[in-house]
Amino acid sequence: MRSLLIVPMLALAACGPGAQTNRSASQTAAEPVANAADSGINYSAEVLKQNDSQRNATFIRALQDASLSCDHVDSSTRVDDVDGVPTWRATCKGGENYMISIPKDGVARVLSRSDVGR
Repeated sequence: MRSLLIVPMLALAACGPGAQTNRSASQTAAEPVANAADSGINYSAEVLKQNDSQRNATFIRALQDASLSCDHVDSSTRVDDVDGVPTWRATCKGGENYMISIPKDGVARVLSRSDVGR
C-alpha cells in the first residue's frame, strides 16, 4: 500500500527574505503552502543547493510537521527521483528511514521506504 503524507516546507519558507513571523488567528495552515507556490521559488533546486546539515534540518522539520517519529536526522542520501522529483533517504537517530521528495513548489512528500520503485 502506498503511503503519502504532504507537509509544507516551512523550514525553507522561513529562511527566505520577508518571512512572516507573526500570524493572525484567521490564517490557516494552508496559507504558507499557497504563498510558497506563488513565490516563484524553485524549492527543489534550493534543497539541492543545501549542505548536509541544512538539508537534514529541512527534513527533520518535514518529518515533525508530518507527526512522524524522528528526533534527529543523522544523514540524508540522494536516491533515484520519484516521478521526476528529487528524492532523498533520511536516516533518523535510531535508524528509522524515510523517503522524502521535494518538488518545485516546496510541498514535501514523505514516503515510506516500500513506496520507492513502485
